[in-house]
Amino acid sequence: MTILSEYELLRLEKIKRNEKRLAELGLDKAKQNLKRSATAGKTPTQKKKKRAAAGTQTPQRSSRRLKRQPVLYEPMMDDEIIRKIDAPHSKKKVARTATSKFRCEIPMDLKSSPLSQKEKDLITKKMEEDFLGKFEEYLTEVDELSHQNRRNVVRQITKLHMGEGITYESRSYGWPDGCYFMKGKVIGPTDDILHLMEIAQTCEDDWGQDHGNGWLLRHPLKKLYMFQQYHLR
Repeated sequence: MTILSEYELLRLEKIKRNEKRLAELGLDKAKQNLKRSATAGKTPTQKKKKRAAAGTQTPQRSSRRLKRQPVLYEPMMDDEIIRKIDAPHSKKKVARTATSKFRCEIPMDLKSSPLSQKEKDLITKKMEEDFLGKFEEYLTEVDELSHQNRRNVVRQITKLHMGEGITYESRSYGWPDGCYFMKGKVIGPTDDILHLMEIAQTCEDDWGQDHGNGWLLRHPLKKLYMFQQYHLR
């Protein structure tokens, strides 16, 4: 009895699993018909008799392709192939388009725009001691973002509001250790957001540019500025 190696046992097991999968998909009959068509219609050719050479005869290599015989090959249907077969039956994801009910242009000629005390009092009153909740509500109902982008903006602004600051964690482009934007400062809707955006750009110039399409600092601060202006107007 021939003892099969671990590799051969795994191969036989995979072949059985693939044949079962082909049977479930109704492809087993097509496979058999394909093998029959490959061997059908062939006329047997008369083989030339060869005189046996004296002594031990070494086995000669032969090509099944040249003999026009089907290749003895069993396709190994991996899980990746099975996923591709099942893919057409899966539901396609539809990308959502971000919409906004409030438009606010960020002044390019201003690097600072502090609020008056009256404006600060107005915003503080509207926040009702729930700035982060109001901010997320604004991104959901007024300046609508996709779920992923909204979660990212809220996460970054939460870090700033909690005084944790923001650093750029990236294996290839990350900032040096200990480099944070506004660490130790509590940032909120009554702050000078335009000035914060100027500082954020300086941080990127000195420590490394954001390769995440602006979602590190620029977009979160822009949304915070629009949120501020929305409540002022």
